[in-house]
Amino acid sequence: TGNCSSDVCSSDLRVCINEYQEDGSDSCGPRGGKEMRALLEKGIEERNIDIQFRALECLGLCQRGPSVMLDPGNSFFLNAQPEDVPEILDHVEKFVAEVKALRGE
Repeated sequence: TGNCSSDVCSSDLRVCINEYQEDGSDSCGPRGGKEMRALLEKGIEERNIDIQFRALECLGLCQRGPSVMLDPGNSFFLNAQPEDVPEILDHVEKFVAEVKALRGE
């Protein structure tokens, strides 16, 4: 999902919603990943941010999650909480604008 205005987005935002780890350690889904997915998806739509948004089963950082990754660049927001969503979306908006400017879009 997302609000891409073209077939290929300049940027990608991913959130981990992994339900469990084989070793029994903490994972993002039960620690708030699913709530973060809903809040980020709503915020992206409300702000009309031109970004591809995906929920993934694992970003490899569940022990520090919920994990949110912004790409290109593989920037992470770790231990992301609902109260962080406005700040994350502010950062995403600036990032998307910078990527578009660099690509001449």
